[in-house]
Amino acid sequence: MKKFLLFLLFFSLFFIVSCGADDASDNEELSDIPDWDYSNVVSDDEAENSAAPTDNTEPDSTDSAADPGYQDPTNDPGTSDEMPDNENALPEGCGNETVEYGERCDSAAPITCSNLNSNMSGATKCLPDCTAFDMSTCDKKVWGVLNVRFFTRFIMDNAKTGDPNYFAQGTLPYSAFNGLYGDTTKFFPQSGDFSVSFAVTDNYTGTFGANKRQLFVKQNPASGYPRHELEFAPGTIKSGAEYKINAVSLFDLVDNLLKLVRYRLVDKQNGQECIMGIGYSGSVFITSVYPENADLYEGGSVEIVANNVDFYYPTEVPGLDEETTVPEEVLKYPLCSK
Repeated sequence: MKKFLLFLLFFSLFFIVSCGADDASDNEELSDIPDWDYSNVVSDDEAENSAAPTDNTEPDSTDSAADPGYQDPTNDPGTSDEMPDNENALPEGCGNETVEYGERCDSAAPITCSNLNSNMSGATKCLPDCTAFDMSTCDKKVWGVLNVRFFTRFIMDNAKTGDPNYFAQGTLPYSAFNGLYGDTTKFFPQSGDFSVSFAVTDNYTGTFGANKRQLFVKQNPASGYPRHELEFAPGTIKSGAEYKINAVSLFDLVDNLLKLVRYRLVDKQNGQECIMGIGYSGSVFITSVYPENADLYEGGSVEIVANNVDFYYPTEVPGLDEETTVPEEVLKYPLCSK
């Protein structure tokens, strides 16, 4: 009898466990698996190319200069006085001794001014906000000298820079241009000038009507002048390319293998922009550009560096005579008075 009761208890337990297992298997149906969103998954290839810009989204067309009814408030394409929303914020990472995106420099240690340009002497150091070097402590050996370091993740279309929202996409809160100039030494950037630096692409029309895109790198101090611009030869740009500063040669659309670039120091007198300095010698190096060898640069990225650029008052450029003058196309602006 005891054996029979024990057998009955064992059989009952086995039946209960078996039923529970069946119930569990019935509840796991494919229709109950959630529909996962894979749109944010990044592949290995995409992760490696994450530095390349992918967001070319433009602002609402009602705010864009492309809108036929839009009026450019600046009347000076590429030089909007609007500042990014974070104009007073320090670049992220400022103070960690590493120059990062949005920083011109990042070190409390002094350096010799000749490290920035061989025609400067003295010593300088980075400003506390990482936006520029303190050029007031340097001396110059020629009329004007400058060094340039610039990197942007978004190159703008010059025709749209009157739209503040669009303009802010590519501006940087630091001065790409540092240097000294003049018969009486002046330096840039000046403390508190709230400089922003940016790159734009624009159309260039040659003598015979041929059109190509060309790149400009500019600095726009909303609080005043002088401002600066580099105008690259029209056509494609490649990483590792070296552009030579030139004060007198015109761009040649047929053969731009010379890779010329113009530097201008632009001032404002009597309410009108004028040219105070023109680049004479030195090189600008293309550290990186994306996409390479493309005529249309909008939405791409570019990084440049130049540590040896010299410039002069336009009528005092060395080597000029009655037969060799600075062409109007190179000057671009009326001459400033000293």
